Amino acid sequence: MTTLVQGSNRAETEGRRKPRIRNPYSAATLAVVTLTVYGFWWWWDLNRQLRRQGEAGRPWRALAAVTVGWVLIVPPFRSVRDTPRAIASAQRHVGLEPTVTDRTALRLAAIASAGLLLFGTSIWFAPGVLIFGWIPPVFGVAFIWYEQREFNRATEAS
Repeated sequence: MTTLVQGSNRAETEGRRKPRIRNPYSAATLAVVTLTVYGFWWWWDLNRQLRRQGEAGRPWRALAAVTVGWVLIVPPFRSVRDTPRAIASAQRHVGLEPTVTDRTALRLAAIASAGLLLFGTSIWFAPGVLIFGWIPPVFGVAFIWYEQREFNRATEAS
């Protein structure tokens, strides 16, 4: 049975499973160990769980944006901007003051992306691998840790 909560546009479903609480360190580490395969699945699953909570999310579109969307440059950053906004909305919905910001997420993602670009172009400059090689995994881990930690706050409060 689906009913609409008064004063919101969220559909509450009886018997719905509670979203999964993941250890932010484990999620971030698995993304690095699997060379981002787990990170892509995690991004889809995070958006799917947000959608289950009634947030305006499109898991497949978010996944496409961060995988093949890099060709157009803008879609991954829109996805990275919209997901923290959905997490903030979920935090508000359970009565928490939102602590997640899309600006922080965008900064972490932009630094990781720039580091990946610098690392990729450093094949012509051998020390560049050592200088820039740590940037994508470190900031990618920080991004996943940040998003998962904030999502867990909303989930634990519900």
